[in-house]
Amino acid sequence: MTALIKALIASCLILAACTSRTGIKTDYKPYADTCESCYDTLSHMHIYIKNHNIPPQRTGLDSIKAYIKLHDSIRTSVKGLYVKSAKEALELAKKEEDLTQMFVFEEHLYIAYRFTTFADRKLCDSIRLHYAEEMLMTAIKMEDTDTIGIAVSHYMTAMIENRKVADMKKVLNRVGKIESFREAPYKYGKVLCLISRKYSAEGDSIQAREYLKAAIVTGIKGGADGVEVVGRRAVQQLLDKGNVREAAQAYYSVLQMNDSVMKEKSSVTKKRQEADEVYINNMLLWCILFLFVICGILTFYYFRNKRNAEEQAFESEITTLQETTAEYEQTLQKLEKAEIENRAEIADMKKTIDKLKNTIVERISRGKAIYEKLQKGNCQPDDLKGAEDYLIDYYLIFVPEKYNKWNKEFEGLTPRMYTYLILLDMNYSDSDIQRILGISASSLRSLRSRTMGRRGKTTYGS
Repeated sequence: MTALIKALIASCLILAACTSRTGIKTDYKPYADTCESCYDTLSHMHIYIKNHNIPPQRTGLDSIKAYIKLHDSIRTSVKGLYVKSAKEALELAKKEEDLTQMFVFEEHLYIAYRFTTFADRKLCDSIRLHYAEEMLMTAIKMEDTDTIGIAVSHYMTAMIENRKVADMKKVLNRVGKIESFREAPYKYGKVLCLISRKYSAEGDSIQAREYLKAAIVTGIKGGADGVEVVGRRAVQQLLDKGNVREAAQAYYSVLQMNDSVMKEKSSVTKKRQEADEVYINNMLLWCILFLFVICGILTFYYFRNKRNAEEQAFESEITTLQETTAEYEQTLQKLEKAEIENRAEIADMKKTIDKLKNTIVERISRGKAIYEKLQKGNCQPDDLKGAEDYLIDYYLIFVPEKYNKWNKEFEGLTPRMYTYLILLDMNYSDSDIQRILGISASSLRSLRSRTMGRRGKTTYGS
């Protein structure tokens, strides 16, 4: 019992964990609000500094040192709260595998370490580079051009501040492997333009030109249209004048426009595909529905025909045999009055008549055996094919008054209905009839109802 309770508790805990992971979306707003408040405080630190009175100092240098000390004290305190909130939110985002929120709080932490003190500048720069790399990896997973552009810019800044050379080729190799960028090269070209602009801002015009040229080549691969061609000419004019940064910005705008057009086309294509899928699904549904209807109709006709076969009116085999025998006997009489050459035909005719009479005797014999079994209360035999037909034929020969009476009172009786009337004639109760025929009470009620439904105007008294 204890083990069962433990297992139940464990199952509940697992279910709760799964629900918290997949069913409930984490609310990041409190963390974002805290980070935003701290960032606002850090960004406008000079307002707080002015509201604090700095004690009189002996020299101007001492006054500057006192100002920095007070400034760093406030900034360090605010940054601590900022970092704590952003780290907690980042851990939750990682558990939720929410790339968008991961990027947001990685950027929060990147910004937090921008506000460094003299004491921990080297440490903060190192941590800042770490989060810049984290941002870049997250952005690449997101496969969004603008997000990748932001991450690349932060990454390059962090590398420069750490006096390291940003290996952009490795970064671009990873970005270039993104499938959506291969399908729409304009997106990749935009990233190259952003890198070019960043290098230009840092004063490295050689690298800036190299990446801008690479962006132009990518744009051409994307299927240069009129807008791109005109934009490329304008970019070349700016480059000739030495305005690399403006050229990168101009070409970025051209690619942005083309990218928007591609997105619109992709959106239209996607909507068309979705509409086609809906149409195909509807057609499939209608086909399945049609098949169900056809199957239903076929099933209905199958059971109706089966029931009609079961409800088919009884036709006496003995009557047919007797009529056939009578016809043959008449033919035989005519042959016997004819010439002697008909002896062989006469002999064959006699054999046929004898065979028919034997069949009649056999049917009557079987019918009598069944009748006697029923009289003794035995169940109707299931192993004898046409047992009911034999029984009715027996009644036709030996109890003709009853048989003829039923034929007058009822129309189109089936073998089972005749059997029911015979059992009633034997004075059997409903329970006895159920047992003898091997049917349920509801089946017996149905049989009685169907039998009486074929009754004519004459009243039947059992």
